[in-house]
Amino acid sequence: MTSTMAGNISKAVHEKKPISGAYIVMLKRHLSRLQEAQPEYVAKVLSGNSSQEHIQQTASLERITPILHEIECLSGYGSFGLDIGKEMHPSDYGVFGYAMMNCSTLSQAAELVVNYGSLLNQSLNVTLIEVGENIHFQLKNSSVDSASYILVELYLSSVVQMAIFLAGAQNCEHVRMSEVRFKHTALALPGKYQRVFKCPVRFSQSVNEIVVTKNVLSQKIRSASPKMFLMLLKKMTRSFDEMNHNVAFSKKVSAFIEANINDHTLPRASIAAKHFNISMSTLKKHLHQENLNYTSICDEVRKNMAIKMLISSCDQFQSISDYLGFSNSSAFHRAFKRWTGMTPAEYRRTRASALNGARVEV
Repeated sequence: MTSTMAGNISKAVHEKKPISGAYIVMLKRHLSRLQEAQPEYVAKVLSGNSSQEHIQQTASLERITPILHEIECLSGYGSFGLDIGKEMHPSDYGVFGYAMMNCSTLSQAAELVVNYGSLLNQSLNVTLIEVGENIHFQLKNSSVDSASYILVELYLSSVVQMAIFLAGAQNCEHVRMSEVRFKHTALALPGKYQRVFKCPVRFSQSVNEIVVTKNVLSQKIRSASPKMFLMLLKKMTRSFDEMNHNVAFSKKVSAFIEANINDHTLPRASIAAKHFNISMSTLKKHLHQENLNYTSICDEVRKNMAIKMLISSCDQFQSISDYLGFSNSSAFHRAFKRWTGMTPAEYRRTRASALNGARVEV
């Protein structure tokens, strides 16, 4: 990784959304394999003596970012997420991984990721979109910093590794991706991505996704046990319900909106209602109980994302305006002034001055 990338990681906008402690296990294992690494450094991040104890806990991008930075410093390159993904085994994901091993087909495993993937990482949202004979496995991340790019590469690399493992080595020729697309620019030479994914890989795209044919997803999983799958599914459902029990409905809606901005457009209320499997009237009722409505939540999401993008990137104001779905840059400037009392340029200058002052004090 270049020194510029290292700087970006150290200045990442830290996500508070829970991430499975399995990520700590993966990163610790990779760090310990680096020649000059000191694995004791990573062991301090989470308490516990076994991998399973780590998996059962949660971390956050804020806690993982220093480890990413440490790996970058020791390895000297930024595409190590691809390497970690290739090392993955389903057991690294605990109960979730064992449930995947007991699915009947790769298609069922993919649906499991869509429905329960938030148990592993709430900052990443997976959707499956059918286009003709292809399935688009789309990964939407709510972060816009370099640390999240590494996790996106790790995630998609592990998806391919999991698919090959679940189908069995004897069927690896039948588990071929058609294309892989990343929103960010390449963190390594294109050849490395070709070796990992064994298909065309494109960058600076509108969405992170793997394109695969329906025939690939129809491949049977060698270790499938329907009885074991149902038992594990019940356990995951309980964990999922516990995770969401104390989360306000408006927060769930906000997370959905942020993760599903597509083609510079925020998802409509009807799409949100469908996602939560409720009617439009029920959606409005739940939000009304919190003295909120869908429009106000969209406005808050835009505000929070605009602020994050301003302070974590060098994107032009027009690019931020377009991404957040404003009709033009003037509309974005007016909205930002309403939110913060400052123009985007004033806000970015103020944040830059505050950061420079903090560095001087250190």
